[in-house]
Formats: sequence, C-alpha cells, structure tokens
Amino acid sequence: MTDVEQTWPDPIVEVRRQPFPWWTLLITGLLAIALGLTVLIWPDISLRIMVALTGIWLFFGGLAQIIGAFLPTGAGVARSLLSGIVGVIVLIGGLVCLRNLVTGLAVLAVIFATTWILSGLALLLGAATAHGPIRAALIIVGALSMIIGIVFVLTPSLSLGTLVLLTGAGSLLTGLAEVGLALYLRRSS
Repeated sequence: MTDVEQTWPDPIVEVRRQPFPWWTLLITGLLAIALGLTVLIWPDISLRIMVALTGIWLFFGGLAQIIGAFLPTGAGVARSLLSGIVGVIVLIGGLVCLRNLVTGLAVLAVIFATTWILSGLALLLGAATAHGPIRAALIIVGALSMIIGIVFVLTPSLSLGTLVLLTGAGSLLTGLAEVGLALYLRRSS
C-alpha cells in the first residue's frame, strides 16, 4: 500500500483559471442582490410577475405541444392525440394565468404541487428496484417531495409566499457571496 498525499486545489486558484474576469462575478452578484431585495421588499408584486411569466411559459409551451401533435414524428396517433390534448390544457392554463393573476396563483401552486408529487412518486417507484442505502435515500426524498406537493395543494397561498421568501433570501445570499468572491479575486490578482 502506498501513501499518496492528496492535495485539494485552492478554490481561488481554480476560479482564477476560469475564462471570465472577476468583474463578471461582481455584476452577477449585484444583480442577484437586487433581485433578492426586490423580492423581499415587494413579495406580492414579485409573485404576480412570477405568475405572469408562468402564464407566458404555459401559453407557448401549450402552443408548441399542439403544433408538435400535428408534425410527422413517426409516433403513433394516440401519442399525437395525447400531445395535442395536453397542449390544449397547458395553453388554457397559460391563458388563465395571463387573464387573471389571482387565479394564476392557484395555477402556479398546482403546477408546483403536481411537479413535486409526480417527482416523489417517480422516486418511490425507483426505490422499489433499488437496493441498499440508495433505496432508503430514494424513499426519504420521494416521501418528502410528495409531502411538499400535498402541502402546496392544501395551502397554496402560504406555500407560494414561502417560495417567494426563499427565492428572495437565496438570491440575496448568493449575490453577497458572489460579490465577496469577486472583491477577493480583484484584490488577490
């Protein structure tokens, strides 16, 4: 057996090797701080903007699904029909979000809830075939994901408010870290 001393690279040296200058970190950090402060100071407006962007995303996503249903892809008729139906539902959800932002909040909550519930279900199904510690991890993460999804279904306004708060705080902390790193890189270069 040989004793091999493992050395970890200095993170600052690694960042200096990146093909971007220090001031790009400063700019993205300042923008992240601005976003975080904006979201924390005006959470209601931020949530409405998020709903409007979700409505636009759903509208164009649904439109793409509908168009894709009519394109020759080699998939069966049933798959094209399902794609078209999903497209119409998603497009209608987008229009609802854009027409009435309060209703759009409920649509946004349902989207998040559905995503977490289905992700949790997929992880639990994956745990059925897994063995060892990974199985336990899949069960725990899958169950947590499903619980979060159910909480979103039962308390959408509280859940969305928490989401906005976490987005603002996370953006603010990330921005502060990026600004600190940028200033350190500038000083050490």
